[in-house]
Amino acid sequence: MKQFKIGDGVTPLDGPFKGIYGVVVFYDEKEQVLVRFTGSQQLYFAEMDLRLWEN
Repeated sequence: MKQFKIGDGVTPLDGPFKGIYGVVVFYDEKEQVLVRFTGSQQLYFAEMDLRLWEN
């Protein structure tokens, strides 16, 4: 079962984007989550490497 749905606000738990707001935009066939951080910056993550965005 997918932990996040398209449109959810998330942030990575580690790495250079840790703490930066992103939006789930796609799941690929390997259950990788595509997250968009800006209008052009998108990266794939495993679900376990993300958490929901909290204000």
